[in-house]
Amino acid sequence: MIKLFFKYRLFFALFFIFKIGYSQDSIPNLGIKATFHYGFIAPHKPLVNEVIKGHTQIIELSFYKNTTGKRQWEQYFNNPKIGISAFLINTGNNESLGKAYGVIPFVEMPLNQWKIKWNLKFGFGVGYIEKPFNRVDNYKNLTIGSHLNALIFINSLWSLPINKRFNTSLGLSLTHFSNGSLKRPNLGINLLSVNYGIDYNFGTSKTIVPFNGINKEKIWNSYVSASVGVKEIPPIGGKKYFVSSFTYQWIKTTSNKSGFGGGTDVFYNTSLDPLIKRVQNEDKGTVGNFRLGIHGSYQLALGKLTLQLQVGGYAYTAYKDNGNIYSKLNSRYFVTDKLFLNLSLKTHYAVADFIEYGIGFKLK
Repeated sequence: MIKLFFKYRLFFALFFIFKIGYSQDSIPNLGIKATFHYGFIAPHKPLVNEVIKGHTQIIELSFYKNTTGKRQWEQYFNNPKIGISAFLINTGNNESLGKAYGVIPFVEMPLNQWKIKWNLKFGFGVGYIEKPFNRVDNYKNLTIGSHLNALIFINSLWSLPINKRFNTSLGLSLTHFSNGSLKRPNLGINLLSVNYGIDYNFGTSKTIVPFNGINKEKIWNSYVSASVGVKEIPPIGGKKYFVSSFTYQWIKTTSNKSGFGGGTDVFYNTSLDPLIKRVQNEDKGTVGNFRLGIHGSYQLALGKLTLQLQVGGYAYTAYKDNGNIYSKLNSRYFVTDKLFLNLSLKTHYAVADFIEYGIGFKLK
């Protein structure tokens, strides 16, 4: 019996450690994490191949807070981590792209409650490309035309607890750079990678609040919002055009986490008139700058922050070249129970149309 114990002592030790790490009713307040990513630039357009030279490497450093269910939305999402991450990126092409950098606030949500947790981490912030397009000395880079860009990050990862302080993880991630057509060219850069991380939890231990069983009321709400932005159209280095939109929307709460709905959009885009004249050889005047759309929405509610995916079609558009289907990645932050700030990225088939900033109001 003693010989058997020593033969399997490593197994018993690991089981004991994992059991302690998983069966906990409290957790340290704060944490830090280092993650290494290894991958490649995805050639979503043929021109992107011009900047693909080698594999990409990313060093990601994160600082986060472990939530404990003190706020209701934290319980709905299994007590996620909220924090900020910084990225140092080797693009694999020092000649045309150089290094890249980024900073994002993020949420990391457990999707299960097993010993090995499946988490979804996502966030959006600001990215910097060292060598954007330049018609004189960097004309091969037709992916990005600006140093500063929007940065969107998604990581599906599996987290293994070692003990109450340490965790390791293995994941698959997407890192996306785009300036929302603020400056051409703007095909965008998508980095796909596998990643390995180790994190350390520290600070005062907080008690995890048991789920209290309060469910959201399943009701319809309506919203109005107005947003503005700026975009550039070909040729590269051309004029910048004013864009705006007005949205009326209905969303029904269908669960503690999410809701579904739809709405109407009125877009006013001053770049459409010159495009109609150039591409379609027509003159529609000012009315050609208007577009009327109808969309469906999926909404994720994280306390004061809501995230939406909208997919719609144009009921009226004079400009036909980029099709009749559009989508929006939309975020809203509620300053009060009724008033919110709005940030959206509008696209056509994964090609950015424009980024818009706005304000809105919850009607009921």
